[in-house]
Amino acid sequence: MNKTALFYLTALLATAPALASGIPALFPFAAQSHDQKGEVEMGWSTSINGTNNGVLNFKKEDDLKGKCDGITCTVSGKITPAYSLPRFNRSPFTLPDFKKTNSSFEAKCSGSGTIRYDRDAYEKVEAQGSCRLHIANSGDVLIKGDLSAQGSTILYLDSGNYWLDSLKLSGSSKIIINGNGEVNFYVKDNVDVSISNQVGSPSQKVNIFHYDDDQVKLGSSATWYGNIKSYGDFELQGSSKLYGAVQAKSLELSGSTRLYLDAGTYWYEEVDLQGSARVIPQGDELTTFYIEEDLELQGSTELGTSENPVLAFVYGDGEAELEGSSRIYGYVYVEGELEMQGSTRIFGAVNVVDLEMEGSSAINFEELSASDGVHHYQLSFNKEANELTAYACGDEACNDLLLYSDYARLKIDDGENNNNISNFNNFIGKVTDYKPNTKLDKNKCIQFVADKMTPSPDEGELRCYLSDGTRLPSCKLCTEQDVQSYLAAYVYDEITLNEEKLGETTPNFDFYITELNGTGTLQTGNRVLKKGSEVSFPLDLTYNKAEAISLTIKGDNGKNGKNKQEVEYQLDLVFVPKQLRWSAADCSGDDGFLYAEHAASCTVLGNAGEQVALTLQAYGEGDKLIDDYNAQLNDIIIHELGDDAKETDDTPVIKQPMVNFNQNNNPGFQSAKPISGVALIQATVPETCAPYAVGDNGCMLKTDGDIAIVGRTVPASLEIIKTQNGDIKDDVVYAGKPGLSFDTEPAFTVVGLDTKGNVLSSYSGEFAEGLVTNTELALSTYLEYGTLELNISEQKTGEHKITLDTSMLKFIKAAPFSETALDLPLQLTISDHDKTKGSEDTTTLAGEDDTLRFGFVTLMDTEIEVGKEGTMFSKLHYYGDSLKQLKEDTGTDYDLSDGSHLQAALDGNSVENLTLGFKLKAEGEVSKEIKVDPYASELKDIIVTIEGLHYWLKPADKDNEGGLEDPEALLDITGRFSPGERTFNRREATR
Repeated sequence: MNKTALFYLTALLATAPALASGIPALFPFAAQSHDQKGEVEMGWSTSINGTNNGVLNFKKEDDLKGKCDGITCTVSGKITPAYSLPRFNRSPFTLPDFKKTNSSFEAKCSGSGTIRYDRDAYEKVEAQGSCRLHIANSGDVLIKGDLSAQGSTILYLDSGNYWLDSLKLSGSSKIIINGNGEVNFYVKDNVDVSISNQVGSPSQKVNIFHYDDDQVKLGSSATWYGNIKSYGDFELQGSSKLYGAVQAKSLELSGSTRLYLDAGTYWYEEVDLQGSARVIPQGDELTTFYIEEDLELQGSTELGTSENPVLAFVYGDGEAELEGSSRIYGYVYVEGELEMQGSTRIFGAVNVVDLEMEGSSAINFEELSASDGVHHYQLSFNKEANELTAYACGDEACNDLLLYSDYARLKIDDGENNNNISNFNNFIGKVTDYKPNTKLDKNKCIQFVADKMTPSPDEGELRCYLSDGTRLPSCKLCTEQDVQSYLAAYVYDEITLNEEKLGETTPNFDFYITELNGTGTLQTGNRVLKKGSEVSFPLDLTYNKAEAISLTIKGDNGKNGKNKQEVEYQLDLVFVPKQLRWSAADCSGDDGFLYAEHAASCTVLGNAGEQVALTLQAYGEGDKLIDDYNAQLNDIIIHELGDDAKETDDTPVIKQPMVNFNQNNNPGFQSAKPISGVALIQATVPETCAPYAVGDNGCMLKTDGDIAIVGRTVPASLEIIKTQNGDIKDDVVYAGKPGLSFDTEPAFTVVGLDTKGNVLSSYSGEFAEGLVTNTELALSTYLEYGTLELNISEQKTGEHKITLDTSMLKFIKAAPFSETALDLPLQLTISDHDKTKGSEDTTTLAGEDDTLRFGFVTLMDTEIEVGKEGTMFSKLHYYGDSLKQLKEDTGTDYDLSDGSHLQAALDGNSVENLTLGFKLKAEGEVSKEIKVDPYASELKDIIVTIEGLHYWLKPADKDNEGGLEDPEALLDITGRFSPGERTFNRREATR
């Protein structure tokens, strides 16, 4: 570095606040400026809360019409120290060289078939219609052109890398990962995703690495689990959700999208949020944005949350602008202008050059100070310059802006050589020793040891790194690179010991095992290895237990005497589970949970209102179950899903505290809290690190997690909270007449209860379909009746009204009976089912004045004058208090012509030239009369019969044998009528 450059850099650093003071120095109040030309303008109704008694640290003002902490705002004429932003990083990541193919083979499917391909190169991969396309992958699959899916297709992709020209997904197409790894799409050109399904999971991510400077679009209503790295822009559209890290040239969100962004540091040219989009940081670290040009929020968008605020730096040529009712939760440092309009809000603080506030915008101070204590101490050693820098870290990430803000002391010794290296006295945040006692001679090691730490860190540890970021295991640095002393693999998978892993192997030596400590079986191929077993390199080892074992292999050249040469390898072999997997249940399909389809296969875990048992199991390579494994598991999450089996923003969540997992016969545990409602239970366990697999460089090999629906909850009991007595319309029912009409239907209202007796509004929709098959209505009566069918309707969420299907109800007309009261007990019985206690209750079918009658039609014997048209009349009769009392019903409508026909006979022969028909009525009226056409001569005792009449209108047979007969009467054609008479009804006859 030349002197001019060094002077320039020193000048820059001199203007910046000490990083030890960090955020408190940059954001001491809600709003301030760091520039001599800084200006603030506030319109009416604007406000800033969290100032220095209404005073703002700005050099000058324009209009100050707003309020500061409820009083008139003023400016102090002072500014806060500026912060020198690092040079904008245009290459925060580098993608590997793109792999190409010239294959001309096309993998295509359409229609509804299933096709499998097992190649490593294609011209294109295309799925259409509703087909199922399986693509195998042994590591890398190269695609010359597109990988595309349309319609309702399903792409089954083996975990691994896919190199392709463009990625196009649309419609309701799906991607399902085969295997427990991740899918990586390396895309040379275009990425356009517009689907409505979930892609990937927390344990099976689908990552996109995009080489072009064009836009990556993720739209419609997709839910995507995976990381995005793009040399171009990234846009999230529609109602899509993305869980992961997004590194791209710019970031744009629109619609109602949600970006659940991994905590970290991000570099964007622009950040643009529109509609109701939200960026929701995930993790314990402070998420930091470096924005070269513009930060813009419109509509009701939100950046950050109250639990996870953000830190945003906007460079000099850019500006920050908030419109509508948008929100920022965090801290905004702008080297230019910040403009707030509408009802926008910033919950945190701002440090800008110019601040302009309009509408009813407001800034509300939320303090995020450096840690109250030291989380841990960190050393960074520059070997070339022989410099040692100490950090007092306030958080896990050792963020420069969150370093410990008070005085700390640290003494570093060389534990390897028993001498003092450096004393760091009374430093704040960080300090560098430019001449530590750290001379590294050949074949020498330095062991950095903290002899004194004041204050003591929360974590009680010292972490050591080289200046290039390489972590030093055990804070030990040697001039010669140590051979890695451990090797890790999945249980039942192979560890290969060879020259690459061991550093070197000596040829022509005889090797054998001198020590083997472990409870399982170590094998090479099918041969079991024990102490004393002879081995040779390369050596492939498999193991059947999840544990760390120590292995010592000794070799010699077989020569006797003092010239005999020996070599020894002492190794720690670590075998971990490949995956922790839930005991899943078949609880949903494309349409979610359907009771008729999934009631038997979706395990009932317990009742709403109680804790439920969940079962995890550990698997090794090849999906082989592991006999025994113990670990402490964190970050297990339990979701209560509705019958659509989808997560929403309102989905109840249980964050499980640490679980002592022990896979021994019954590897289960109880949910930390009771399940609140009737729900599908989805459990998530993240990838974990076996406790014995944690090394100085972090986790040697992680165990994959899992997300699955493991079963469902049901009500503890059902309760009938309301009964309703029936009231029959017109108070009369006739036996044999189908269908009843009610003024008030008999009904029962049923709800589900949790274990504490609370009503469950969640016992709704498909969850309540068990009522259909486990509910019965019965009439407690000596009278016969047809089968009772019921209807169930949900009046409001969780309340189910059970009524009769009155169109199917009828009382059987078998034998005559006297008029009978119908206030009969109607009993509802809901049987126990799905671990839910049933219920029963009664109401009445009808009111006290409602009666059941045995009714029938009576035709009147009739005389009609010769040559004249006439009419035969009918009446509706029923038995009254006894079978000897016959009553006429003049209020009930009936229709003789509904599906019936007439017969006229004399001495068993039909009467020629005599025409009978039903008397024509106006539309909508019923026919109760028979029309007789004129007849030319006298004729006596013609029997007229109505056949096909509905049997509720038929009389009992003459001999009382229990059958029913067609109504009949006698018709005479006579000439003995008085002047002006054509028809004479002589009497009523029951025949």
